[in-house]
Amino acid sequence: MHFKKKSGINDNIRGDIGNIVKKMIYPGGIMKKVTILGLYNSMATTIFGPMDILNQAGRLWNRVSNAPQTPFFDVTIASPDGQPIKCSNNVLIQPHCGIETVGKTDLIIIASATYIKKILQKNPELVPWILKQYNQGTQVASICTGVFLLAEAGLLDGKSATLHWRFTEMFQKKYPKINLKQDKMFIDHGRLYCSAGVNAGLDLTLYLVEKFCGRQAAVECAKTMVLDLGRELQTPYDSFLFSKNHDDTLVIKAQKWIEQHHTQLIDYDLLADKYQISRRSLERRFKQVTGVTPLGYLQKIRVQTAKDLLEEGSKTFNEITYQVGYEDIAFFRKIFVRLTGLRPKEYQQRFTGYSVKPERIT
Repeated sequence: MHFKKKSGINDNIRGDIGNIVKKMIYPGGIMKKVTILGLYNSMATTIFGPMDILNQAGRLWNRVSNAPQTPFFDVTIASPDGQPIKCSNNVLIQPHCGIETVGKTDLIIIASATYIKKILQKNPELVPWILKQYNQGTQVASICTGVFLLAEAGLLDGKSATLHWRFTEMFQKKYPKINLKQDKMFIDHGRLYCSAGVNAGLDLTLYLVEKFCGRQAAVECAKTMVLDLGRELQTPYDSFLFSKNHDDTLVIKAQKWIEQHHTQLIDYDLLADKYQISRRSLERRFKQVTGVTPLGYLQKIRVQTAKDLLEEGSKTFNEITYQVGYEDIAFFRKIFVRLTGLRPKEYQQRFTGYSVKPERIT
């Protein structure tokens, strides 16, 4: 509900209207209390991004619409010990408090926590505090590598999780009880949430605005802050890194061979014979350490090559299809869509960069 400003309306009446609107959203007009937990080497955006979105919910749209401001959230930044948070950009953030002074809070948002081992060594009280808050009914969300703290607390055992695609391999090895869904932008388990990279934290925050305050509030936040709504997959942003972070030397040799011959027709029986192993054993060992079969590995290499060429913008997808080793364009297009979530043209439009046109000086 929006109220447009009219001349002659008494300020007291406007204040009463604001209180009425607030009570329509929350009984008694009580805002949701949110605590954003900043940690050593957190990316500043994972602290300030959610804070700005939540603080502006019910405020900024109403302000530009000349309607009473009805803030929905009361946001506090906390650090483990109340001391300044040294972010990854070497900026110090002064928190409002330490976690020991945080009382009842409706939601905790954990900022990125890349150096999880160092964080836990310095602040062993973090996991017990998160567990205590969660057991008292607090909802807990993580952004990017902040999910490591949820995993350390055991809250995601037997559940699914997501985080930035760059850290998926590390996460899978460290927490085998958690089902990693690296394509997801964010995941909602009811009272537990996790999100992928930095901007995915903004997606999750908008989602939480919608969940707590309704669709209209989320739309208003997105419009006034010029953010996209509805992004659910991080697949288009993924980059295949050809990881060989394992100790199976035979599979490493097979990986290198496939990479060197990825534009050619590969006979997997001959590939297995090359390393004096059965095809079935090769595929089993290959999938065990890389997560995909040799065929799946080849497809990822070809798609990554196609992505790189599309980003350069000098070749058509038909030309790229032949260059990476396919003759059937429609077949490769299906593989490309499956692994990226976008059609080739859509991918190219998103990632070819800006058309920079310097202003001419006359």
